[in-house]
Amino acid sequence: MSGYRTWTPGEVITASNVQDYLQDQTVMVFADSSVRATAIPVPTEGMLSWLEDQDQYYYYSGSAWEQLNPALSGGTQGQPYVSNGTASASFQDVKAEFIATTLTTKTAAYTAVEADTNTALNFTSAATVTIPDVMTSVGDRIDILANTTGTVTIVAGTGITSWAGAGTAGTANAYYIDTEYAAASVMKTAANEYRVIGRVSV
Repeated sequence: MSGYRTWTPGEVITASNVQDYLQDQTVMVFADSSVRATAIPVPTEGMLSWLEDQDQYYYYSGSAWEQLNPALSGGTQGQPYVSNGTASASFQDVKAEFIATTLTTKTAAYTAVEADTNTALNFTSAATVTIPDVMTSVGDRIDILANTTGTVTIVAGTGITSWAGAGTAGTANAYYIDTEYAAASVMKTAANEYRVIGRVSV
């Protein structure tokens, strides 16, 4: 390829100009790959073609004709096609900070499960929420909203060995959201270690 060129009025267009600037940089249309192979027995890297039988663009990589926009396949249910920042995009899970928050209403005592990770629990009546060691990664959290005049109590569940908040520590401690419309979060800060942050009392 010779790059992009603009001709001046009256300039002579040579055979090499036609080859480099017109033919090699034009999308070539073929009925199918066999017709293309006959027409272009020795393709050059960067050539672009359209196959009518597949309704697909192909480019020549230097060793083979490759689909310009290949169909995506692979992954597991619920996984998006994303880049992790260090490699080409692929099917994989997305970090919690990129996921929209889910709000789930609760009206009675509730024990959190893994699926509650990085979501918000909306309590519309007084209740106790138990947080076991269900979060998988450090930095995971569960938000708790007291959308009620009643008190929402937060206690540690099974698997937690370090539990602290509001200046106190100990797995026997209960933390209270006792102000209407106030909120708190429980965050995993290390293995089996959780911290209660926000508008809570002891």
